[in-house]
Amino acid sequence: MRVVFANPASRRPIGKGMERYMMGAGIRFPWSMIKREDERPRFSMFPMFMGYAAALAENAGFEAMAVDAIPLNLTDDDFRKAVIDVNPDVIVIQPNALMIDDVATHLQIFKEKTEATTILVGAHVSAEAIDTFDRCPDLDHAVMGEFEYGLLGLLEAIRDEKSVMSVAGVATRRADGTLQTAMGLAKPVEDLNDLPRPARHLFPAWFDNDMGAYHDGFNQLKPTFDMHATRGCPYRCNFCVWVQVLYDDSRHRRRNVSDIVDEMIELRDNHGAKEIYFDDDNFTAHRGFVKDFCKEIKRRKIDMKWSVLADAIALNEQMLETMADAGCIGVKFGLDSADAEVLRQTDKPLKVSNIQPLVDSCIKHGVKTHMTVVVGLSGETKESLERTFNFACTLDIDSIQISMATPVPGTRFYQEVKDNGSLVLDSWDQLDGYSTSVISYEHLTRTDLEEFMCDVQSRWLRARLRHPKWVLRQGKYLARLTRVQGAKGLKRRLRRGIQVARGDTTVISADQPTDSAGLERHKVLRY
Repeated sequence: MRVVFANPASRRPIGKGMERYMMGAGIRFPWSMIKREDERPRFSMFPMFMGYAAALAENAGFEAMAVDAIPLNLTDDDFRKAVIDVNPDVIVIQPNALMIDDVATHLQIFKEKTEATTILVGAHVSAEAIDTFDRCPDLDHAVMGEFEYGLLGLLEAIRDEKSVMSVAGVATRRADGTLQTAMGLAKPVEDLNDLPRPARHLFPAWFDNDMGAYHDGFNQLKPTFDMHATRGCPYRCNFCVWVQVLYDDSRHRRRNVSDIVDEMIELRDNHGAKEIYFDDDNFTAHRGFVKDFCKEIKRRKIDMKWSVLADAIALNEQMLETMADAGCIGVKFGLDSADAEVLRQTDKPLKVSNIQPLVDSCIKHGVKTHMTVVVGLSGETKESLERTFNFACTLDIDSIQISMATPVPGTRFYQEVKDNGSLVLDSWDQLDGYSTSVISYEHLTRTDLEEFMCDVQSRWLRARLRHPKWVLRQGKYLARLTRVQGAKGLKRRLRRGIQVARGDTTVISADQPTDSAGLERHKVLRY
């Protein structure tokens, strides 16, 4: 039985050869970027959950194939042709809210052109199963929650002609068209060590196995390969969709450090990896694990660079020193807000006073830093916005990601703004953390949030450019990037920096048309 793991790219033309490009599988919250229609995206993540699910399917005897349209910049027609051409028996897609209506169109065409069974997995269908089946009349099944084992059980039931409802976490469309909802969530991955390594050899597509197509501008070496060392997070921030919807618990699960290092070595020796990026929910949540992992690297004398997605809550200076000594060259962490009341209302137990010492320690040990800020979270005000922005400008952080709070279905944040009347949502594709706001508080409207986002990135960069030490440090990172990516990589990074500095980073409001005239009136976010 041939199973195709498909990841479509959704796009909206906005005129003058530009488009709003919406990301799919593997993204923690719905978001898009603005890019040229004929260029590949400057950012694309390897869909780790799909990679694990494909490996499980392969190991169980299924013929697994992949078509990831995002890193390859496939048009809708090319994406659908690539899927249809292999005559699939099953098609699996992991959509987020932003692209669910586009996925309905894909499923319709797949049903017209093939006899494939269609399956959706991931957070959005887990939270909005009934609505998803209504919007997608050509959807056959869905898997609720952390889906690798549930999907494997569903595939085996289909192959063996058994009842799919015997598989935990499966919702299905009955023969009469009605929906049989799932009984609970799919079987979770209790022990990460039981998972096979992701089926990277299948990606990004059956006709193109260049993993270099996946790229994150934060990473400093190329090729960089994504890995999972842990899953989950012990904290319960009210906006975090994976902890609340995919996992439905706050356990922090960890792989054996020896197996993690084995995989790093395999990626280095067999695939030429120069850097490993641990795209964990919270790599540094357990200090003992981090210490053991670094000790294993040192014991085996692994000379390899790596970077992590972490959280500043458990991270401390001693841990950073240990990580840097073991080859860590980059840390992403979430500030989200520098306002104590906003942090309290979002249930994030972060002490803002700890951030500056952490950043100073990173600089001391040559670790590149990237910080995420979210505007419009619970309890946000105009004053708290400026407080967070001013704090971000004082930090000697290397780069920053500023996004709009996105109330994703299934999270407490979504329910909160829905219940108190703050949610202004007409269609799922407005849930875009880099394009539009769907929140309007009593003293902070969606217009206020969008206007704040219009120039905040350029304001931050111009503030940092006034610090000579920061500029010199960025020069070192650019030199490292040039050695690895050449003049093209340097040119791309400099062009992006110039655009941000001059203010070409503002939003296209949901209330504005997305044609060439609209593009002239409104600068674009994240271009």
